[in-house]
This record gives sequence, C-alpha cells and structure tokens, in this order.
Amino acid sequence: GAGGFNAGVAAQTLSASWLQSPGTLTMNLTSLLSSATASGSGVVDRLLFQVTLINPTASSASRGPCSGSVTVNCTSNSTLASSNAVRPCSAGVGVGCTDNRTAVNVTLSQSVATIANAGGDSRPMVGYALPGIFLINSTTPNLAPTVYYSTDYAPASYSAAAGDGLPLRVYNPIISGTFSQTSSNPCDQNTIQVTLNSNVPIFQTCGSGVDVTITLSGLLGTVTPDSSSFLLGNATAPLSSTAVWNNTRSSLVLTASGTLLLGTDYVVTFAVQNQAASKPAASVSVSVTSLSVVTVPSNFSNALYIAMLDWTVKTASQSTPWPCGANTITVQLQPTVSLMLCKASATDSNPGYPVLTLANLLGGSSQVIPNPAVTSSSGVFASTGAWNETTKTFVLNLTSQMNASQLYTFSFPLNNQKLSQNAPNISLATSRLTQVSSPYAIMSAQGSAWMSTNSKLNSTDEIAALFIRRPAFLASAPTGDPRWSVNQSSAYPCADNTITVSLTFNVPLIGSCGHHISISNLVNTGTTSPSAITVSSIFPAGTSSPYVVTSWTQSTGQLVITANSNVPSTTDVGETPVTFSFTLINPPFGQDAPTLSVSADLGAPLGPLVSSHNVSYGTTFDGHPADDAGAAAFTDNYLLNSLAGPTTPAAYPVATTFAQYPLFVVAPRLHTLAMQSTPFPCASNTLSFAVLSRAPLLARCQPLLTITGLSSTGTASTNNLLATFLSGGTGAGGFNAGVAAQTLSASWLQSPGTLTMNLTSLLSSATASGS
Repeated sequence: GAGGFNAGVAAQTLSASWLQSPGTLTMNLTSLLSSATASGSGVVDRLLFQVTLINPTASSASRGPCSGSVTVNCTSNSTLASSNAVRPCSAGVGVGCTDNRTAVNVTLSQSVATIANAGGDSRPMVGYALPGIFLINSTTPNLAPTVYYSTDYAPASYSAAAGDGLPLRVYNPIISGTFSQTSSNPCDQNTIQVTLNSNVPIFQTCGSGVDVTITLSGLLGTVTPDSSSFLLGNATAPLSSTAVWNNTRSSLVLTASGTLLLGTDYVVTFAVQNQAASKPAASVSVSVTSLSVVTVPSNFSNALYIAMLDWTVKTASQSTPWPCGANTITVQLQPTVSLMLCKASATDSNPGYPVLTLANLLGGSSQVIPNPAVTSSSGVFASTGAWNETTKTFVLNLTSQMNASQLYTFSFPLNNQKLSQNAPNISLATSRLTQVSSPYAIMSAQGSAWMSTNSKLNSTDEIAALFIRRPAFLASAPTGDPRWSVNQSSAYPCADNTITVSLTFNVPLIGSCGHHISISNLVNTGTTSPSAITVSSIFPAGTSSPYVVTSWTQSTGQLVITANSNVPSTTDVGETPVTFSFTLINPPFGQDAPTLSVSADLGAPLGPLVSSHNVSYGTTFDGHPADDAGAAAFTDNYLLNSLAGPTTPAAYPVATTFAQYPLFVVAPRLHTLAMQSTPFPCASNTLSFAVLSRAPLLARCQPLLTITGLSSTGTASTNNLLATFLSGGTGAGGFNAGVAAQTLSASWLQSPGTLTMNLTSLLSSATASGS
C-alpha cells in the first residue's frame, strides 16, 4: 500500500562505516537516493535495511531504538530543519527522524496497519513477518514494547519475552539443569548424569573465534585420575563424546561441534570413583568460554553427595567374665554403607579396604599372642588381627567388601585382667571412611539371649565385653552365711595339727593370676619357717597341689598361700569350692581358740571371714573319759581300775570335739597315784607313781616330770637317780607298753625332796617303736 517501504532501493547495499567502540554505524545515503530518484520512484522517505552485528558476550539491558541508550542521528542537508539535525529517537518512535509518532500498532499477525499520528498522516505501513525482523507492538501511551524474533536457535515451542526485539539487547546467560548420581557410597563407582539447559544459544565460537568450552566446576569428592580424553558415557549432540577431567581442579570441560540451542536439554553422563571420606553435596557451577554465566545451584543440590558410615548394629560381647579368664570377644557389625576397596587419592596405585580398629579394650590382654586368630564365617575379615598391649587396641583388616545392611560377625581371643571392672566403653573406628560418630563409635552389648549360649555369664551386665566379675565368697542359702570353715586335727600341745580350710568362691582360681588366700591369727605355734609348711589340696583332688606358701609370719600367725595353677569351677557360672590343708605345730601349753580371719585377693580384696569361736581351755572340753560309775570327774579311781583291772576302762580320750576350734589346745593336766613298798624306818623304799595326762606327752615338748614333797629321806642329792618304767594295767587303759623296762637318770634334790626327769629320750623311743 501507500505505506510501503521505498521499492526503488530494494535489494541495494551500502558499505557502512562501523566503529566497534563506541559502537557507531555511519552510512552515506547519497548514492542510494540518487539511484532511487533516477528510477522514478519519487520521494524516498521510508527505508528498511538490515545490518548484521555479532552480539557482545556480556549481557546488557535493551539498547534498541527509542530506548534512550541507542540513538539514530539524522545528519541532513539544508532541506531539513536544523532542529532535527541531530535527534534521538524518543520512546515509542519506530521509524524516521521527522515524525514523532505517539502510537504504533503493528504486529506480525497484521499485514497492513494504519499508523495514526499527531500530524494527521494516515499512510498505511506494512508489517513484515520475516525471520530476524522485529517490530514494535504497543497499545499503551507508555509504549512499552512487546517484540517477536526469529526461532533459529530455539525450539518451536519457545516463546519470546517482552523487549527481546530491541537492538543489542543481550541476555545474561543462565544455565539451569539437573544433577543425579547412581551411588553415594564411599569408594563406589558413581555414574553422574548432568542435564544442562541455557536461556541463550551457546555457539561453537564466540567473540575471539576460539571454540567455546563448557566447564563444570566444583565436582569435589572423587579419586578419578586426570584425563585429557575422558570418555563420556553419553553426550547429547553436538556435545563431544570425550572431555577433559581434572581431579585436582574438580572440573570437567566439555566441547561442542555446533551450536547448543536455547531452551533445550543437553545430557552428559560420566563415571567417577567416589572418595572414601563423606561430604555434603558439591556446589557445582557451569562456566562457558567468553560468557558470564549464571548457574542455578539449587538444581545441583545432590551433586557428589557421599554418605557417612553409620552402624545399625555395633556390639561387642564376651564369653566369660572371670578374672584372668580366657575370654572370647564377639563383635557384630551392620554398616549403612558398603566398605569397599578404596583409593587414598586419584594417583593412588595401591588401593585398599578400610581397616577396623577396636579401641579402649581396657582389661584385656594378649601378650602371648600379639596377632590373635579371628574366627568368622563371612569371609570378609583377615584370619588374624593385630593386638597392641600398650594402647589396648585391636586392628582388623578386611579381605573383601562389607555390604551395606548385611550383618557380619567375628570373634577373637583375649585374656581378662586380674582386676574386676565394669565393661569399658569399647569404640570402633574405620580408616578411610567418615563415621557418623567420628572418629569412634561407642559399641554396645548383645541382648539377654546371648546368655543362653554363654553359660558362664550370670547377669546381663556380664554380656558386655571385658566386664570382669568382682570375686566374692559365696554364701549359702537360705541363711546367707558364707560357706566356709576352718578345722583342726589335734588339740594337744606340741602335736602336729592339720588345719583344713574350706571356702567357696564365685570365680575359678586361675594360676596365671596368682590369687592369694590369707589366714591370720594362727598364733603361738611352734612352726618357725614357711619351708616347713606344705599346702595340700583336698578338693578338688589332684595329683599335685595348686597351692604354694607365699609367706609365713610366726609372730602374728599369718599364712599367705598362692594358687599357681588352675582351680576349676564346679558350675558353669563359676562356683568354685576349694578345700586345702596345712600342718602347724601346736604350742606346748593350753590356749583358747584364737579368732581367725580368712581373706583373699582375687583381683579384688575378699573378706575377711572371721571365726566367732573363742573356746576357753580352762573351763570347757576337759576331754576326760568316764569312770566305772559314769561320773564326769576324772578321779584317781580311774587309775586304780586301770591297775587292778576289775573293769574295762574307757578308751584313752581323743578330743575330736575340738576340731571346729582351730588352735584350741588343751592344757596338759596330770592325774597321779603314788604308792610305796615299805613303811619301816631306814628301809629302802621303792616308790611307784601312776601318771595319766589328759594330753599325750610328746617328745617335741621335751617334758620335764617333777615330783615334789618327798622330804626327809635318807637319799643324798644326785643327778643319776635311776627311774625304771613299768608296764601294766588292763584293756585300753593300760600303761604304755612302749616304755616298759626302760630307765631314766633322774635328778634328785634331797632337800627339799624334788625328783625331776626329762622324758624326751623316753618318749622318742616310744614313738619310734610305734606304740
């Protein structure tokens, strides 16, 4: 129509002058207009021309015509008004320099539009719908432009935005997308998928003409070696199938053989190996050569997240709580992530499995076996571990992978210490990996069901590894009194007295522990040297005694013995009754039963157990036999009956009732009967003495028999007064036949009439003859 552009200049070109800085395009229209006039086209006042520029790499706001930042200056000759010689286009003015149009309505859907203006010019203006031709469409007085542009570098469904058609408006490149991975497990092979989508096309070259590269940065957390030809698992064309991987810089550099369209998803997949240490998701950014790219980080929130190791099951239990006992520690583990073959770094050529360390195994020992054997049916653990006696740690290597959520069990031997203790806080550390409870996870014990397969355990507390039971004397039900006793074999002065001790412990006696038992207040004995004491085991019976004498102090009567070999328990839970004996020499005088105390050291002090018996030798347990009349008194009539033999006297008294009163010693009281052969003056008179002691007379006592009151005799003092011993009497009450016909040289003092005899040699002879 009448509003069309001047056909006389169609398809003609001009060489314009372009200054990149400050961005000025200058055209001399003289030759163009001369040609148009010559062709008879008439007035030339509507021009439509195109110039192609390369957009800047940096973003900018709209700088198109009428924006105030880009001006079209009409340099004219004298035919144009001087006021219009240099005129910036105001907002809303679409064409020309002599018109100041206030409203423009031209859209791509209209082929012809009427342009109204203040001057009444109503010539029609053609709207072109050509690729790359952007026209203004505004219906408001402010004339905010809505523009349309070509979809050469966008999908068909992509919609233009307001202002896109204004010349030299350049978008700020924004790249969004998604990031996914196949594994967050430490040390695992991880396939990364990245989807990129840009709001602007990314050309193969830009600005300098150098091929554009797309760099993904911040890919922290891998041990993947550097590669200049890193093979991609998938790459949407025109992206290249190889890239440059730099693990040190944590970057992947992509290249393309063509233009990446705006609004289009481009997918890249590649495989890396996760590092061992856990980490949060990486903060990944995308950069493009020569472009100032803004990345939308929220879309990459799960990039290279590596999970921490946690243990849904982590228990350490034991088989025995006994001090010095041979213990088996059983560990159960169930990891939340797989424990895989790991590289320490991208350049590590010798990857290894994580190493498990059990720490704080206080109270355990494995001095004899520094590399204890490991028992496990899973096949993932080494056959031996490494024990450190100083740090109390146990280190165990893996030989293959531990899978996530799978339960694993292994056991190893340790010896319990002597001292009792509560279970220590055993902790677990894992090399290479990061634990939730870093660096150590505190372990617990298995449940009460563990006791059903470990009968030595007596409570749920004892399930926990290295809980060591506190030794104790066991009490008897229902009284609760300790089950113990101390007895003796003899209550006679100077006699060999076998002391028998019975005790019951709640743990067995382990020889390697050197458990000590002490009996105190065994006073006034004739035993001087510890070498003279031998301890015999009565229960449990055996060919050799497990006990040795550690010390003997005669003055205080303290005997300490040590169990240097094992004394086993008689029940699964550790009940250990022991009975042992030793022999001491009784004092040569009577004494009350002393108050004895028994204590022990089995890793913890036990006792003392204190005897409550204090029997007086002077008032009780005389021990004399009954006479014919059944009287309790021990009278001379007994001696007469022994000599005359009209009846059978009672057996010689044996103080069996004194057994429960250790070191009660009866007094050697004598009962005598004296007779003579003649009553005549100056006659040689034979005196006969019948003597009965309520305690045996032993040579060890070296007894001196003294007879006093033999005054006014005619026999002068001498040391060799002969005494002849006789036999006689009837039945069990007869006099000792072993001394019959033997003689002793007695000491005689005429004044005051005292006869003294040392019976030692006589008694030694009697004992030697077995009488």
